[in-house]
Amino acid sequence: MTAFVNLLSALVPWLLAVTLICSLFILALRFVAEPFAPGIEFGPLVRRLIDRRALEPQGPALEEASPASRQLRRRLRRNEWALHTQLRLLVWILCVMLFSRLLNLAAAMVGSVLTGSLDRLFTAAISHWVRWDAANYIDLARLGYAANRPELLSFLPLYPLLVRFVATLCLGHYVFAGFLVSNVSLMIAGWALYHIVNSQYGELTARRAVLLMMFSPLSLVFSVPYAESLFLMLTLLAVLCARNRRFGLAALFGALSCATRLIGVLSFIPIFMESMKYLHVLDLRRRNRSRFFARLGMYTAISLSVLLGTGVYLLVNIVVAGRPFAFVNVLASKWSQSLGSIWNTQSYSVRLAFDGGSLAWQLGTWIPQAVFIFACALFLLSMSPTIPPAEGLYGWLYLVITMSPSWMLSGPRTLTSMYPLYIMLALASRKKWNYIIVMTVSIALMCFFSYMYSLMGSVV
Repeated sequence: MTAFVNLLSALVPWLLAVTLICSLFILALRFVAEPFAPGIEFGPLVRRLIDRRALEPQGPALEEASPASRQLRRRLRRNEWALHTQLRLLVWILCVMLFSRLLNLAAAMVGSVLTGSLDRLFTAAISHWVRWDAANYIDLARLGYAANRPELLSFLPLYPLLVRFVATLCLGHYVFAGFLVSNVSLMIAGWALYHIVNSQYGELTARRAVLLMMFSPLSLVFSVPYAESLFLMLTLLAVLCARNRRFGLAALFGALSCATRLIGVLSFIPIFMESMKYLHVLDLRRRNRSRFFARLGMYTAISLSVLLGTGVYLLVNIVVAGRPFAFVNVLASKWSQSLGSIWNTQSYSVRLAFDGGSLAWQLGTWIPQAVFIFACALFLLSMSPTIPPAEGLYGWLYLVITMSPSWMLSGPRTLTSMYPLYIMLALASRKKWNYIIVMTVSIALMCFFSYMYSLMGSVV
């Protein structure tokens, strides 16, 4: 058995590496071609390159043929964004969210009945739902970056700051404020995801993307006091604003996502891509080259301004600890995290899946982490030829960077905030039976992880 585990922990990282390299090649090629040939898939792109037809601008690609068609498009867009339409959408999202949250609670209650611990679920309700980093976020909102809690410096400031503000409106109930911020953020994230998918793939696919997000296996973390739902909301709002060519507002939301989690810097990718596609539509490279380069510089600067959110966090480090990168030492000393690689994370996750202490930790942490990392990489490779390249490259970098610390316990939870995952799942579930299978598996896993988190505490 030991020999088999060693073989598996050595072989799987190599398979992961091959998968990631292949998907990166496809995504990088499509990313470079996207401004010149928006929406082109990998097969047609390769055929065009083989035929030596250059990907040159062919004039304003989105220009309508006549004033009448432009007027019709504006009218349809106004109807889509009408107040009553948005209210109906928000009510639907709220109903889906409430049903999924009740299912989380029901799964925990059923599990507690089967294990004879129903009394603990109600007598110690807070301790069952505010675990691990959730407790640290609440402490940070209550205490700030306290000198006697140096481990809190590893958490970024925006989420606890919002919880602190809402707690003042809730008479000092920090836990309730944390739940409120997380769930409101989840609802807005669903609204933004719907509009992002609907604009490109239609209403049915958009609704499926929202459902897949609400019933994702670790969707529980979107409702407890974690920063995941706020980060997801801000990232999706940045992408949505970029799609609507409001690049300054997109950069603002991107900067706020950087102040929520460091990986928020990746919001630069979809913002920059949408600005380059708009620059192609303007057709300035042929008509006015000086203006083209001026616009290029401006859009690049706007996209890079998302780094201001990270700058705020570094400033917090200077104020609290006197060094801009003090959090790096905190991560190493308090959380055993330093620079590593996704291959190493995959290797020890596979090994600990067979020998990771108690069965609860194997089922709740190590097996899911080993499976989720490899499954996400394979899924990304399968969707690389068709998914929008900005979302694909964002997902690839998100997967590789977030799964690369030298010690990772919360891989599935971290991957739950990767927004391209829900777009890819919705695209892969366009066929009815695919959607039914994906939703059934997702709901079953959601119920299982809700029980493991609330009562066993082995979902980190």
